[in-house]
Parts: sequence; structure tokens; C-alpha cells
Amino acid sequence: MSFCIEETSKKSVGIIGCGASGLAALKNFATEDSQFKCVAFEQTETIGGTWVYTDDIDIDQYGLPVHSSMYKSLRTNLPKEIMELSGFPHKDVGDACYFPAAYIRKYLNDFTDHFNLRQCIKFCHHVEKVSPINNNQWEVNVINLKQNKKETHIFDALVVCVGNYSNPAIPDITGSDIFHGKIMHSHSYRDADPFKDKSVLVIGCGASGLDISFGTSKVAKKVFLSHHNPKLLKLKIPSNYFHKTDIKEIVEDGVIFKDGSYEQVDTIIYCTGYTYKYPFLSSECGITVENNVIKNLFKHMINIEYPTMGFIGVPRNTTGFYLFDLQSRIFKKILEGRVKMPSKEEMLEDSHKEIEARLASGQRLKDLHALGRTKWAMEYYTSVTKFANVEHPPPVLLQIYFDGLERLSEDFLNFRGDKYQIIDREHYKVQYYDKNEPITKKQILYAL
Repeated sequence: MSFCIEETSKKSVGIIGCGASGLAALKNFATEDSQFKCVAFEQTETIGGTWVYTDDIDIDQYGLPVHSSMYKSLRTNLPKEIMELSGFPHKDVGDACYFPAAYIRKYLNDFTDHFNLRQCIKFCHHVEKVSPINNNQWEVNVINLKQNKKETHIFDALVVCVGNYSNPAIPDITGSDIFHGKIMHSHSYRDADPFKDKSVLVIGCGASGLDISFGTSKVAKKVFLSHHNPKLLKLKIPSNYFHKTDIKEIVEDGVIFKDGSYEQVDTIIYCTGYTYKYPFLSSECGITVENNVIKNLFKHMINIEYPTMGFIGVPRNTTGFYLFDLQSRIFKKILEGRVKMPSKEEMLEDSHKEIEARLASGQRLKDLHALGRTKWAMEYYTSVTKFANVEHPPPVLLQIYFDGLERLSEDFLNFRGDKYQIIDREHYKVQYYDKNEPITKKQILYAL
């Protein structure tokens, strides 16, 4: 069991955010034999981060931006096998692998209580500003929202765990300023009811784009999905659902697409992803974000200017929960002095070489923190585990992730009926929804 330790002889660690990544960090840093005492700050009244549904849109009761992008109908799009935090397996779920968001929220709450982490968390505390002081410490200015009171905390190390799905990426499309209808981002989508009898355009074909386009098609007059993924053209779709190419421009009452076609629409929903944003970090912290790339990060997690600041969960399109735990354990090991850290110049060179290699392979600059179904996924885990001398994650986890993504685009209506079972570090069994017999598969590497 874990608990928070108050002895002043221990190094102090501040954790910002109590979603899945923050809880993974808190559990690892607050173990019984830990060298650290921990305080975690959570802006809302509960743990869970993006897994907590709220009717609030854009601004909460305290006038702060709403963090969660959860909508009522959301179900997990990754199998439970890669949505498990260490030391706390999923229980009493049978062979099901996909669940409503409320289940994940309960799982995270049960995890928090099992490891006695709640006492370490300051709820309704908004981190306003973080600044480096004394060369190796951090001053954290916080607002106690319920008491409307400012607080200042000093930490020896800081772990940033604010998640990647709260700051909408809004594309700059010609004509958006003259459109007479409604333009919104999926971050503000909660349910399909407001789109009854409307003509809706959904831009983007990730998991949320497919969820929202299929969901709104149940009540809307017409739904158009703008994308450039040829695999999706094979999906079974409703009679009022139409695939469209990328957008050329928006006009007053509709959209002109790059193939020259025009459609009248009432609402445009951007399902175009999110950007990294850390408004609480002062410029002295040395962290900036340009074109969705976080500058001065070593191994996508360590502040090169100040290695006592770590970021958990920056890499996206990968095995999220396992990644959170792995990075937390590595950062803890670094702070314990059990990992030999490179010099600042060596860390900068390492990061520069990775960026150059990815760009040379054809990857877009804005996707440098995305792993996905590429060779960079396996190479990242190999690189970071070798650096910290920790066990490499079971390769089968990445393969299940890849398999789940493939199934999402092949059979979106039914993929959540697939059932996975891990056999060993390299093999797993899967029973696809539309197949009579399970298939045993082996981990394989994917190149770009």
C-alpha cells in the first residue's frame, strides 16, 4: 500500500494533475519505502481527468477552462489489456475488453483508494504559476478555488501530468469567419441531441470523429465526414451518412470540398485533435511549444534545462496507461540518483538527432510526439528503457494497440466486441467480433 510521508528529511515532489498519468506518478512516488513526500494538485473536485464527464462546456464554475473532453456516449477505444496501471488489474469484467467511460473513472477511483493516494491530493487547487528557484527547486503558486486563497509551495522536483486532450487544435480554414451556422470542436461536444434534424459536417476521422459522426447520424438529417483515409470507405454506414474529401473553403451556408463538391450544413464539428499547452509554466522554466512540439524535452519527458521537472504522458497514440507507469518509474529512478544523466549538451544532441531522423523519414513536424503504428513506437520504448536500465515493456502490448487501431477503422460498429487475451510477452489471443474461433498472434515490428 502507498501513503504520503511528511518527514522533512525526504525530498518533496509536486504533481500537477490527477488524471491517469498523475495517479500513476503519485502511486510510484508515494510508495512506503519512497525517498519522497508528495503533494498532488487537482483543479477539479475529483480524480480522473479527461475520464470525468461534466455538463460544463469551455468554462467551469470558477471561470477556468474545462479540462475534460468527455461526451456521454464515449466508450473506450483501446482494449483493457493496455489500459491497466501496475499493481491493479481489472477485476470482475469477464472477457469484455471495451467499456463505457464511467467504468474507467471507477477503475481510477478504486486504484486511488487501494493505494491510499487521496490523502496526498489537494482538490480544487489550480496551479497558476511555476518558476525555478535556487537552481534546483520549484516555486508553485496555487489558488485554493473553494477558499479563493493563494498558496505558495516549494518542491525539490515537479511532475507535470496535465494530459493531452484539453486544448483543442482548431484548423485555419478559409471562410470560417463568414459561416452563418455553428462551428465547434469535439472538446465541447457532449451528446447528439442538439443536432436533431440538422446537417452536420464532422472534420477528422480519429476515434472521436467516428464516434461523433456515427452518434449524430442517429438524430441528424445528414452527416458528412471529411477525411482522407481510404480504409474508412469500406465502413458500413447509415443512409444519411456521407464521406467527403478534405475542405477547400467554408462559405456562408456550407462547405466547398477539394473535389469541387458543395454541401449545405448547419454545424461544423472539428474533430482535429489537441495541442500541448502549459500556461502555468513561466518562461524561466525553459519549456515552449511550437507547432505542437514541446521544446527542450529529453526522451519526451525530461526538462533539459532543469532535469528535476518531468512530464508524464507526452507521447500520444501509444499504450497510454502503461506508458504513464513506465515514465513515472523512470523519472523516480532519475531523482533517486540511480540513473546517470547526460550533460545538457548531450541531451540536446540526442533530441536533435531524433527529430532529424523522424523528419527525414517523412513524419510531419507536428507529429513528433506521436508514436502510433510506426517503428518509432518500439524504438522509443527501447531507447528509454535502455537509458534508465529498466525492463522493456512486453512487446505484445504495442501489437495489441496496433491491432485495436486496425479493427477500429475496419469495423467501427463492432470492434468493441473483440476480445483479447495476453498469453506471454510476445503472444496474445484475439476473438474478433465476427469470427467463430480465436486467433493466436505474435508481436511483430512495424516500419514506417
